[in-house]
Amino acid sequence: MASAYVVACSSSGAGPDTITPPEDGGATPARDGDAPPADDAGGGADASPDADAAAPLEPPTIVPGAKDRFLLTGTIVTPETVILDGQVLVEGETITCVAPNVGCAAAAGAAGATLIDTKGIIAPGLVDTHNHILFDIFDDDDWKPAQVYANHNMWPQEPRYQAMLDVKQCLVNDSQGKPAWCDQTPYGSPAGSLRCEVDKYGELKGLISGTTSIVGLPGLSAGCFSSLARSIDVSQNGLTTDHVQTSALFPPSRSSADGVCNNFTTLKTEAYLIHVGEGVDPPSLAEWTRLGTVSTDEGCLYAPQTAITHGTAFRPEEFAMMAAAGMKLTWSPRSNISLYNATTNIPAALDAGVLVSLGPDWSMGGSQNMLDEMRFAKSWSDTHWAGRLTAKDVVTMGTLNGAKVLALDTKIGRIAVGGLADIAVYGGDRNKPYDAIVGAEPKDVRLVMVGGVPLYGDKVLEPAAPTLPGCETLDVCKAPKFLCVATTSTANKLDQTYATIKATLEQALLEADALTPGDGWNFAPLTPLVKCR
Repeated sequence: MASAYVVACSSSGAGPDTITPPEDGGATPARDGDAPPADDAGGGADASPDADAAAPLEPPTIVPGAKDRFLLTGTIVTPETVILDGQVLVEGETITCVAPNVGCAAAAGAAGATLIDTKGIIAPGLVDTHNHILFDIFDDDDWKPAQVYANHNMWPQEPRYQAMLDVKQCLVNDSQGKPAWCDQTPYGSPAGSLRCEVDKYGELKGLISGTTSIVGLPGLSAGCFSSLARSIDVSQNGLTTDHVQTSALFPPSRSSADGVCNNFTTLKTEAYLIHVGEGVDPPSLAEWTRLGTVSTDEGCLYAPQTAITHGTAFRPEEFAMMAAAGMKLTWSPRSNISLYNATTNIPAALDAGVLVSLGPDWSMGGSQNMLDEMRFAKSWSDTHWAGRLTAKDVVTMGTLNGAKVLALDTKIGRIAVGGLADIAVYGGDRNKPYDAIVGAEPKDVRLVMVGGVPLYGDKVLEPAAPTLPGCETLDVCKAPKFLCVATTSTANKLDQTYATIKATLEQALLEADALTPGDGWNFAPLTPLVKCR
């Protein structure tokens, strides 16, 4: 990783400059004992233990201007390095200038732009590389593993999990396994499917935590996906071309493996994300060998395009082989602990040279959002790995490394000229910006842009948001926020407000519960967008 970051503007702006990053400091000290982090909504201790002693945070300010150009001022986390006082210029969907001090103010695009003094930390939008997004209407109150398991084939047999799966399959009209009672509901047909509402609710849970890209495994593509956070593994993700393939089941068939290998050769696939080694027993470990033999061209999936999701069973030997092949890893620590009481040996992976990204997996036993997952990861490292992961490491896993896993690091995952303006702004101690991000919650997220469009943030910044059809006011743990969900288009349910999505899902869950009497399980009410700590 580079020790310096060259920042530049478009030709009309200030010249390039080099900013040397400060030491990464303020790491949370390891806690005594071997117990896992506290099982609360945050998944662990705050990243900045002296936060209570910090001076009150200044609120952001805005001078409204053009709706398609924004000049942001604040501390910039690129994430490779930090510019303690700098500016980011956004024109349309693109970042056109990144510079220290007021170095972007002279750029032509800054004239008449909306000026936002964030008084906070400007960072890349978080990149979630693993989330079963259609399950994110549920949480631990709906299902949490009843015991510790050895592999991923065991826990799906739990009766309560099966009941929850029935409800999910019904709401999204999944033809495979949809329960018979679903035919009695208004959403039990393709025309009445609530797949859009369920997916958008998951995108919203990510968006308000600063997540701008999600590998959500939503299955069937739909025009409503990516209307909020980018749904990376569907074709309409706003990235022009889709070169990402995913496989949530293991093992893949020989024909599908051959297809992926052929796509590697023809450059159709640049990133292949597959669940492997999820568990702690010999069969879980054996999946690594199976991955190498499943295709006709044996070993072709051991390739730089392949990213392993989980790898919980892997030993240093497997990580060494992954590194030699240029393979990558997605880590979901909280879900791993919930299911298997163990998580991936990240120190061994890092020692081998494997690049690691993060994903919450889902919100039952996993984390509610990426901020919670990052906080859990840092706390787990502090407690079990003697603080091996710094706050900077965790932020990098949640941004740039995620983009690299997806082969999209020229577009997302960093604050850089020419990149897409997928940006999250956080409140917190600007002298310890990495710690502030890891310790943040949705209430601390001051602004989220996707493709240069402000979709969520502090209420005071709402003048920056799209004027039509207007945004909604949302209380997030006593912090007033604006949230822009609906568009002017009536196609693909894009004109739905958050209030409409929420009310529709709440009613559907009540109806589903009413149609399954006597099972003793209730999946209403709808899990909240965020749980306040």
